[in-house]
Amino acid sequence: MSALLGRGILQSLLDALYPPRCEVCDTFGPEALCPHCRADVLPLDPPTCRLCGAMLPRGPVVREVCGACTKARRAYDGARSAGMHVGTLRQAVVQFKFHNRRRLQEPLARLLAECIAAEPEPPAGLLLRMADVLVPIPLHPKRRDWRGFDQALLLGTELSRMIGLPLVVGLARTRDTTPQIGLTPEEREANIRGAFAPVGDALAGKRVLLIDDVYTTGATANQAARAAKEGGATTAHVLTVSRPPPPWHPAAQTLEPGDV
Repeated sequence: MSALLGRGILQSLLDALYPPRCEVCDTFGPEALCPHCRADVLPLDPPTCRLCGAMLPRGPVVREVCGACTKARRAYDGARSAGMHVGTLRQAVVQFKFHNRRRLQEPLARLLAECIAAEPEPPAGLLLRMADVLVPIPLHPKRRDWRGFDQALLLGTELSRMIGLPLVVGLARTRDTTPQIGLTPEEREANIRGAFAPVGDALAGKRVLLIDDVYTTGATANQAARAAKEGGATTAHVLTVSRPPPPWHPAAQTLEPGDV
């Protein structure tokens, strides 16, 4: 009890000296992502691709599957993202991932939890709530040691605490690939091919929900899902915090080259 009291007093002193702020806009307040910034997160409005979750243009005829998914063979069974990788949400991901703002772990994981809760039941939606385990898509050990943490592992750990699904480190990054940012879809696919391997039989017979920060072209998700199924996973779905808007969406005009 005395130790808990001491930590509470220490935290109060730290808060007095260094008042907590929003990690995105620096507004004073207890939340790592303040209500104003949270309200600025742009959702992926329907209609969306039944498989990868990409936004589809509205029109007299609405396709069920996007053009990318009609051309590419997906190893995963479906993918969803919590919001658009623009504005506030992009800043939050960048601050968390590249500037060690780990307080954002909780609000970003909460967005993932809300995305799971909002997904319709099949056949309209995916079986996200029927997963047996959460599996973070891992960094290579060299990249993790350089960064000091693995963002997908942190997100998966927090999400596991929130929704009660066990977290399993079921994949290993076997190749230290170059960063995907700035590469074409074809270059991303070649760069990440064969970069993951299952860890023992940890995923055998399991319905897997893969966790990552950003879905761009799906190359990383695809290779991670392929490795999960090589390890015996019965299904492999993907859940990320964000994904860029499609080129035709007005929000896409705010992205700069190299943003994703």
